[in-house]
Amino acid sequence: MIIKRAGLILAGVVAVAGIASSASAAPAAKTHHAGSCTAHGQYATCVAAGTANRPINIYVHVRSSQRGQPVYVAWTDVCSKGLGAGTRSGSYNAKTVSTRRMGHPYKHPDSCTVSAAAQLTGAGHFIKVWITYTR
Repeated sequence: MIIKRAGLILAGVVAVAGIASSASAAPAAKTHHAGSCTAHGQYATCVAAGTANRPINIYVHVRSSQRGQPVYVAWTDVCSKGLGAGTRSGSYNAKTVSTRRMGHPYKHPDSCTVSAAAQLTGAGHFIKVWITYTR
């Protein structure tokens, strides 16, 4: 009898702890799209651009028709916060499939105008670039 009561008490504590931990868990960040492009042909190049409102993280994604194909990516991020504006930019060489985080000049900007250009550095036929962000 005592063992059954102890088991019921333990089960109740575990259930309450589970409810408390799930209630305090933060919701998953929603992904928003800021722009995309596609291009076809040998040494294909495309530029994606758009606006990210109140972004926390901004990402550039690059895919091609062939996995592991060399690609050159350049990005620019112009952000505003209050009355100020700032910019960050960068570039990198990668192989598709590629996703990289873009930097921005403020910790919590009001909005950012973002762009990313990618070019296949080998003989390829299709490239897709898109920009996403989380709030």
